[in-house]
Amino acid sequence: MNSPQVSAHSLSPVLPLPDWRSAGKPPVAAIQGEVATLLPLDAPRHGAALFRLFAGDDAHWEHLPYGPFSDEDAFMTWLALTVAPADVSLYVVFAKGQDQPLGFLGFRQTVQAHGAVEIGHVNFSAGLRRTRLATEAVYLLLRTAFQLGYRRCEWRCDSRNAASESAARRLGFRFEGTLRQAMVVKRRNRDTHVFSMLDSEWHVLRSAYEAYLADGNFSADGRQLRPLSDFLSAASEIA
Repeated sequence: MNSPQVSAHSLSPVLPLPDWRSAGKPPVAAIQGEVATLLPLDAPRHGAALFRLFAGDDAHWEHLPYGPFSDEDAFMTWLALTVAPADVSLYVVFAKGQDQPLGFLGFRQTVQAHGAVEIGHVNFSAGLRRTRLATEAVYLLLRTAFQLGYRRCEWRCDSRNAASESAARRLGFRFEGTLRQAMVVKRRNRDTHVFSMLDSEWHVLRSAYEAYLADGNFSADGRQLRPLSDFLSAASEIA
């Protein structure tokens, strides 16, 4: 049986990387922004407050492969196991100068040798979603990843999770495709949508993020004056 023929035009061009070594390890230290602070997630220290933050919000877990949790002990057990792998680095989100956690997110599937990492475990409370602080939290992770030398940053979500998909597109990630029958989650099939951002794209997108997050783009009560999409579109046209 003959092997299928692959057109030369369908192959990606070879990108030589003669000086490539490895990307750095995500920091076990605070990451400071203008309005947000990300602290390395410590399960014993932060777990109880995070459990209370999401307690009673069962809808929050609908598209996630974990939760809701029956009690604090169940959540603490899951959290300890989740932060344990070497390729996971999670951070708790705080408003700068405050000590009440607003959610958590971080890096997973970190592959330093190839410069690839995923932003995952995005768990934002109702009060954090769709805020300047939430956007800055993601910006801080993107900035950190590309400063450490990562070449590729992914965003993955359940194909049924319209809110997560919308967030990925809004944040400037590009849709790559669908991993069909990628997981069995809560006794159903999950197809996974994959989005990505490359280091070459970040060079353009970073200035757009910083212009969007500037104080002058927000009213005194925290409302945005222009959406992030305006800045991303303008940056893409310049590039």
